[in-house]
Amino acid sequence: MHDGLVLRPVRDDDGPRLVALIGAAYAEYPGCVLDLPDLDADLAVPATTAARRGGRWWVIEDEDRIVASVGTGAPDDGAVELKRLYVAASHRRRGLAAALVERVEAQAAGIGCGTVVLWSDTRFGEAHRLYAAQGYVDTGARRDLHDPSNTTEIQFARSIEAADPVRTVEWSGPFGREMAGWFDLPDGVALRGLVSDTPAGPLQYAVEADAQWRTRRAEVIAGAATRVLTTDGAGTWWRDGAPATDLTGCLDVDIEATPVTNTLPIRRVGAGAVTAAWVRVPGPAVELLDQSYEHDGDGRWTYRSAAGFVGALTVDDDGLVVDYRQQHPDGTTSPIWVRT
Repeated sequence: MHDGLVLRPVRDDDGPRLVALIGAAYAEYPGCVLDLPDLDADLAVPATTAARRGGRWWVIEDEDRIVASVGTGAPDDGAVELKRLYVAASHRRRGLAAALVERVEAQAAGIGCGTVVLWSDTRFGEAHRLYAAQGYVDTGARRDLHDPSNTTEIQFARSIEAADPVRTVEWSGPFGREMAGWFDLPDGVALRGLVSDTPAGPLQYAVEADAQWRTRRAEVIAGAATRVLTTDGAGTWWRDGAPATDLTGCLDVDIEATPVTNTLPIRRVGAGAVTAAWVRVPGPAVELLDQSYEHDGDGRWTYRSAAGFVGALTVDDDGLVVDYRQQHPDGTTSPIWVRT
């Protein structure tokens, strides 16, 4: 950012400063007040709220002040909801709001969504002009919040182009053919793919990681079953929004049907011990699994799990698997996944 401003992910300790930012914005409109601890309860623990719902939330900081904010919801039927866009009066007309809208759109495009939607109070005319200038249109939808401010909201939406992958790879493995794509996000990466022939039928997955390669969201669709895991990147997890205390401490997700999730710990920590949320296929189970990676040089790695499995991996310069073999006690190996 310019002028000494810092754009960063929100933290839970930003809550009081977000209350100050948004409370001041509401105070510009007669009768508009914060609804704490009810409708605006997300402001108390903003980072945890965003992590639980599988979205992102960023703030702009000017010395010790939070002067702007924007967040997203989780992807839903090809759309992402833009949330909590506010800019302090002292920092308006510097392009900050437009830059934050563009950041949300880049996030949405990177995770494969074609629409960004938002809801805005009917009284926020200045914000509506900004949205119109950014290409958003009034969809005609309205909703009443039944809150102390007696809020009615307008829905706006804009179609965007889903991002093209930075890289694509294909593997042949125990569940048939797989095609995966690597997509850049504003401060992270998305890995999405399709595995052709698991016992539950074709399997789709989408994994989002932050700039430190910590898993933030994973969605696995196999047959009629969909599993969504979200995490704060620091060891707290949720299944479909409910606390998953059995996964506490994990930083990675490991989807059994694909080698792509090996990239996450390899890129984040290199050699060492990790704990992963192991997504079993085809069953619904997600288990905590202790693992380790040992770097053998020249893109070669040895993988070990607490379940007793030992794998010999070769990866490319991006950490994506080229060849993955099971290593047997007698020193022989047998192929599992091979890049095609």
